[in-house]
Amino acid sequence: MTMEASAEPVLEQADGQVAAKPVRRRIRPRDVRWIRAAAELVGTFLICAVIYLSYSFGQLVMGQPSVVLPVLGTALTYLVVTAMLGGVSGGHFNPAVTVAAMFTSQISMVDGLIYIVAQVIGAIGAGALAVALVPVSKSVPDRTWLMFSVNGFSGGSPAAATLGQQHIAFGAPMAIVVELIGCMIVVAAAITTLRSDGRARRNHALYTGLAYGVGVLVTYPITCSGLNPARSTGIAIFAQSKHMAVSPISQLWLFWICPLLAASLVALVIIMTSIITDNMAMRAMGAATDAQLVVQVDADAQAQAQADAFAPGAQAQDQSAQASPAPVQTPGADTTDTAAPADTTAQTVDVSSLSDSDAEQEADAGKDAVAPANAGTIPDLQVEPLHSASETEDSDDQSEDKPTEG
Repeated sequence: MTMEASAEPVLEQADGQVAAKPVRRRIRPRDVRWIRAAAELVGTFLICAVIYLSYSFGQLVMGQPSVVLPVLGTALTYLVVTAMLGGVSGGHFNPAVTVAAMFTSQISMVDGLIYIVAQVIGAIGAGALAVALVPVSKSVPDRTWLMFSVNGFSGGSPAAATLGQQHIAFGAPMAIVVELIGCMIVVAAAITTLRSDGRARRNHALYTGLAYGVGVLVTYPITCSGLNPARSTGIAIFAQSKHMAVSPISQLWLFWICPLLAASLVALVIIMTSIITDNMAMRAMGAATDAQLVVQVDADAQAQAQADAFAPGAQAQDQSAQASPAPVQTPGADTTDTAAPADTTAQTVDVSSLSDSDAEQEADAGKDAVAPANAGTIPDLQVEPLHSASETEDSDDQSEDKPTEG
């Protein structure tokens, strides 16, 4: 069930363009506070009415009190009503559950107080309906019907008549213990199946119904199964004037203190568990971050070590490159000769077997080969071939014998 809220209608400007579009927003019932409160009121009324009537009529008609009918009736009633209205209000229908939800921040304080008021009003309405519907006569007064649905202990316990014959009774200490256990089961099942924003999960109705069934199984023979302060209050108000064996209002304190104490304990456990898990998660994140930092530092150290290992060789190469001067090319020299490394070893040329012209050509070739190699160190050095005295005289004679070109 949803409602739609729209903004102002579409307006058109002078040029015919649309100025604004209608804004439609779906409003769910759970988004309206008074609808949620109404759901709690109606749900609590239905639950308490079924419990009051089934406990009273069922036990008396059967003749022999039994715990089976209260267990099944309570479990199925909470399951069905929670499935019906849990999606609207969260399905509390119990002030103890609402108080626990307030402590765990699953519902605001204002909403929680409104819920509690609505729940009590719904339970009072159900109590009025149950008292009005029971048939009464001189032989079967009101208290005969209500004794199986009014919560109490000692003389107000459902087993008081049977136990009184044996001169024993279920006193307040036992009632407190069993109510605490039952309420803790109920509240824990309800709170753990609510989301952080108070919405009911899919399994909320099932777990709530099962929890109430277990709680009734434990508490019914001793206290007639309180487990819900609103449920205890609704019937106690109207049974007060019905001449019960024990005043229901005088014992009502136990059925408010035990559920609220159980709600506080459950909320405390949930809060402490949340704190512990959050701290563990933070420590795990911190450990993971530290491990990443260590890995990063190790990687940086390895990279720096590798850089330092290659740095001296690179520096030495740079220094050697700067120290060695660039080769100087002799003008007129062939580039192919300078490109190839010259042999610095002295070349021995046998000029004795060569003619004068061949010796001069060989000497010139030796000059061309040696000069580029030593150009980097002694650029002006020129090497000339050595001649013996006899070779010099022969060359002079040959030059004189040659006719002069005229």
